[in-house]
Amino acid sequence: MSAPNQGRQSPDPERQTGAQQQEPPSSGNITSQLKGSSEQSRQEAQQGGLTSNPKHILEDVEAKKFTKGPGN
Repeated sequence: MSAPNQGRQSPDPERQTGAQQQEPPSSGNITSQLKGSSEQSRQEAQQGGLTSNPKHILEDVEAKKFTKGPGN
């Protein structure tokens, strides 16, 4: 290889591992994802009563700066 930073270069294609050649993952664990769906729905039910982002202290001040009023 003729690049100045030889240690940062990719290996030749015949020496690359499967992950470097964009092979699909073959050791995925699908069953654990299916089990988590009931836990996820339980967490969503617990958070159902929560409000979204609270209002910031200066939000009204900023909104007032940019509203059109008489003379603007």
